[in-house]
Amino acid sequence: MEDLRIAIVQYAGDFREASRRFANGGPENYRAQRFTVDYVHDLASRVSAVTTITGFTEEKYEETLPSGAQAVGAGFHSAFDHTEMIRAIKAFGPNRIILRTPDRRLLRWVAKSGIPTLALLADSFQAKSLKDHVTRFLTSRYLNAKCIEIVANHGKLATEQLIEMGVDRRKVIAWDYPQFNTPDQNAPKTMPAGRTAFYVGLIVAAKGVGDLVDAAGVLKQAGRPIDLRIYGNGDVEWLKTYIAQRDLEDVVSYHGVLRNDKVIETMNKSDVIVVPSRHDYGEGLPLTIYEALCSRTPLITSDHPMFKGLLRGEADVPQFRATDGQALAGRIDSLLSDPEEYERLSRNSAVAWNAIQVPTKWDRLIDDWLQRDVAALKKSA
Repeated sequence: MEDLRIAIVQYAGDFREASRRFANGGPENYRAQRFTVDYVHDLASRVSAVTTITGFTEEKYEETLPSGAQAVGAGFHSAFDHTEMIRAIKAFGPNRIILRTPDRRLLRWVAKSGIPTLALLADSFQAKSLKDHVTRFLTSRYLNAKCIEIVANHGKLATEQLIEMGVDRRKVIAWDYPQFNTPDQNAPKTMPAGRTAFYVGLIVAAKGVGDLVDAAGVLKQAGRPIDLRIYGNGDVEWLKTYIAQRDLEDVVSYHGVLRNDKVIETMNKSDVIVVPSRHDYGEGLPLTIYEALCSRTPLITSDHPMFKGLLRGEADVPQFRATDGQALAGRIDSLLSDPEEYERLSRNSAVAWNAIQVPTKWDRLIDDWLQRDVAALKKSA
């Protein structure tokens, strides 16, 4: 693979910042972050050149890191500028592209470029409005371009959705990260003495964070309060204002960013975990779900299309109607009032975890594609 010049193109997730943090002994921000960064550094020793071009970074930069891997930060803060991303790709001059964002305008350019491309996604595509349908049509059309050789998505349902929206099934593959934790590392739990609810993730309305706060308010008003603890980054000021306006500071607290190596441990010490994503958030399959199932603390999710059908509802992971804080409050209170159900869901977390596993892993997917061994790649899927 010595003659390859590979451009890894992504919306966010600053490669240079993560590399520096790990070199200084810092923690991961999410599961498998160190694994993916290390993979790219190793790749730099096996090919002519590799660069990671990231849209949203604190500052604009171009730098070659000690491993030889290059990093480009576009410095976006408010809007994704596909023309600037295209300029950076052209300046590098790749003969392979790993595209990690389905931005439609960037995707259109890649489809026309003729450069062999692996679309490595972790996204879903809604179909509610006319605009959604147009987006799905154009996205599938560009992904079907001959130069986009493999279209991979994170998780089974997100991958099936690509086929449903028109992407050629012969090039579609589901992928996952290697598993560094399993439910077997924690014993099933019995009914807790407390009522601690846990959320970790991006803090934006579309992730259902406000709906979870509303559920805490419903339970407080009913005399059945929970202790809701929220971790993550994003629109923190919005969250604090949202909590204060509802006079819920006594039952809802924000705890900043949680080190990824502490996530499962903190989940295990909590009494219920909630992933309340709204349907309009383009989930693939959140890493938080894997971690929650490994922690053995019962998980409640919304009925987001990427969860419904993959997680077996009442059998393993109770769900509620997205955006409905009242319904979520009922789910939480019911779970924390039923020792038998609580213990059953904790035991069944191993079943739910096994059901979402995918054999094709991130690193093997890229290696097989770069080595032009697409047949082996498809066989492993």
